[in-house]
Amino acid sequence: MPAQRGPHSWESAPGLPFAGPPFAGPPFANPPRPARGRGLLVGGALALVAALVVGAGAVYVANREPLDSRAEAATQPAPGRPLTPSELVSQTLKRQTAALLHGDEKAWLAAVDPGQPKLRSQYRTMYRSLRALGVTYFEYKTHSVQGGSGEFRVDADVAYCFADHQCVVDKSVGSDGPPTVTQHLKLRSIKGQWLITSQTARTSVQAQEPAPWETSALVTANGKRVTLVAMRSEQKYFRRLLPMAEQAATINDRFAVLVGNPQKRYRIYLAGAKQWKSWYGGMTDKWVVGYALPLNEAGTDVVLNMAELKNDTRLLATTIQHELGHVVTVGGVHRRSYTGPGDMWLKEGIAEYIGWYPQPATASWRRQSVRDAVNGSHRPTSIALKALNADARTEEGDAFYGLGHFAADCIATKYGQRALFTFVRLYLREDRDLDPASREAFGRPFKTVDSSCVAWIRDRA
Repeated sequence: MPAQRGPHSWESAPGLPFAGPPFAGPPFANPPRPARGRGLLVGGALALVAALVVGAGAVYVANREPLDSRAEAATQPAPGRPLTPSELVSQTLKRQTAALLHGDEKAWLAAVDPGQPKLRSQYRTMYRSLRALGVTYFEYKTHSVQGGSGEFRVDADVAYCFADHQCVVDKSVGSDGPPTVTQHLKLRSIKGQWLITSQTARTSVQAQEPAPWETSALVTANGKRVTLVAMRSEQKYFRRLLPMAEQAATINDRFAVLVGNPQKRYRIYLAGAKQWKSWYGGMTDKWVVGYALPLNEAGTDVVLNMAELKNDTRLLATTIQHELGHVVTVGGVHRRSYTGPGDMWLKEGIAEYIGWYPQPATASWRRQSVRDAVNGSHRPTSIALKALNADARTEEGDAFYGLGHFAADCIATKYGQRALFTFVRLYLREDRDLDPASREAFGRPFKTVDSSCVAWIRDRA
């Protein structure tokens, strides 16, 4: 069940995304600022859930014949037999893959019809974007090949990985495999060569496609711990953003160690108005300013809405820190062990805790919403709140995120920060139940921790 991505994209089952299928989800809510007159959501745990659910793993088709060296024997003819058209098509795609990984742009373009300058420009852009991102693995996994002697139509899941991230190339019981996108290709025999004459990337909010590298000419800026990625129109933000992102990475590195999920590198995309509505299926909700999208075990992409964030330095810094918090606390979790929307209170609460760190929950813009909630007629009786409904009002979402932040702050205050992150690791990453996780992390049942923190929040909100 993919995460909801509307005005109230709170959370759903995991998927490549979040709470459902793989481990990805809708965007996270960022602290609304009263002065702006509305709340802003920063995609985080939710976005993470949706991503896992509808990500690469979900579009994987079983029993497909991979077009890589492992299948080379299957594509070779018997001695003395010429290659069939289908096998020649396979060889064209394999040669193009090899050219990409070896950094040979001319050979990559040799697989594309020279009589179509627009298509060749599209492939040139794709090649340069993939190389800029540090592509280390690229494979066409075909699952539909139709046609005759002159033209073939090929549907393929394109699997890929980038440098500095784990790359598990096979899907299995214990792994969702690499991230994938679906492309629809046509290849035609031209002067004795099978060449690509058409390529269409799938556009899908559910599948969270296309990936930025499929359609955009990307440039990057590399810091010590972070890579910023954008179109040239947003490149102007690199100088301002990189120090901010590096500081957020330093904070998150510490927490990543505490949950046993150290990151080799963080990747943050700066989306312009057009890209925000197209990358990974597009985000049209005006309340969302950022989200984190897990790419199975191959890292997690953070995407920022620069049109909303560029003029608010504090919101920008908090959003980056929050989203990287999702990367370290829930990134790389295998979707089959994902616990689901019931743990949203902790996923968002810990991301808020990290996003505002080292400031306490009482400094958050959400404090007033929390105060209203604990003093209202439906005051919460547990910190383990039920997940927000897809149609939740902005005030409800604001209070939900704020209460999660206060809950994390309470646990850290009463039992220590290390115990808090041990609990996060056990409950969010290792799929323990609440009570066993609480007893191991805090030395007491969750019921005791819960009632104590409910009272603590009421006193401090």
